[in-house]
Amino acid sequence: MEAYTIKGRVVLVTGASRGIGRAIALEAARRGASAVAINYRSGATEAGEVARLVEEAGARALTYRADVSSWSQAKAMVDSVARELGGIDVVVNNAGILRPKPFREMEPGDWEEMFRVHVFGSMNVARAAIDHMETGVIVNISSVLALRPEEEASHYSAAKAALVAWSMALARELAPSIRVFTVLPGGVDTRMARAWGSMDWVEEQVPLARLAKPWEVAKLVLDAVENPYITGDILTISGGLL
Repeated sequence: MEAYTIKGRVVLVTGASRGIGRAIALEAARRGASAVAINYRSGATEAGEVARLVEEAGARALTYRADVSSWSQAKAMVDSVARELGGIDVVVNNAGILRPKPFREMEPGDWEEMFRVHVFGSMNVARAAIDHMETGVIVNISSVLALRPEEEASHYSAAKAALVAWSMALARELAPSIRVFTVLPGGVDTRMARAWGSMDWVEEQVPLARLAKPWEVAKLVLDAVENPYITGDILTISGGLL
C-alpha cells in the first residue's frame, strides 16, 4: 500500500491555538494540506496568528471557536468545517487541560471536567467527523501519564488512559477505512506544562535531560498519519522517560 500523504488533505486540529496543537497545524500546512481547521476555546488572537502562518505555508486556514466537551458545539464545528472545506480527512484531538491537585482536595467536578474535555471531547469530535469521512485518520493526543501516572494528576492520568483504551477499540471498529491511534508525549515545552511548576524533575528523570519541543511531537504525529500500517497503536515520545 502506498503511503498516505497529508498533501491535499483537510486537517482539523482541536486545541490548536498554541502548544502541540499549533505545531501540528503548522506542520500539516508545511506538508501540503489543502486546508487546516484550527479549533480553539479561548485565545482568538493566538488562533488567528496560527491561521496566518498556515496560510503563509500555502494552505487554506479556518478558525473555529468551540468547546469540544459539548456535543452540540463539537458537532456544529465539525459539520461547519466539512461544509466549508469540502470534507474532513484527518482529525487530531489535541484539546486538553491540566489541573494538578492532590486527590484529597478533589471534588467530583474536578474529575468530571477532566473526562469531559479529554475523553468526551475526543469522542464528540470523532463521532461527528466519521459522518464526513469515508476514509481518513483520527489521532488522539494522550500523555505518558496514562502509563506512568504522577501524584496530583490522578484524574488527568485516568482520563488519558481511558482515551488510549477507547482509541484502540475504535481503531478495530473503523478499520480498514479509517485509522485511529494515540500519541503519548512526555514533558513538552508548552505553557500548560510549565504552569505545573518547577521543571527540576526533567534533568533528574528524562535521559535526554530536556523537554520535547512541540514541533518534535507534531512531526511524530504526522509521520504516523502518513504511515498506512499504523492503527490502534500507542506511540510514545518521551525522551526516554518511559
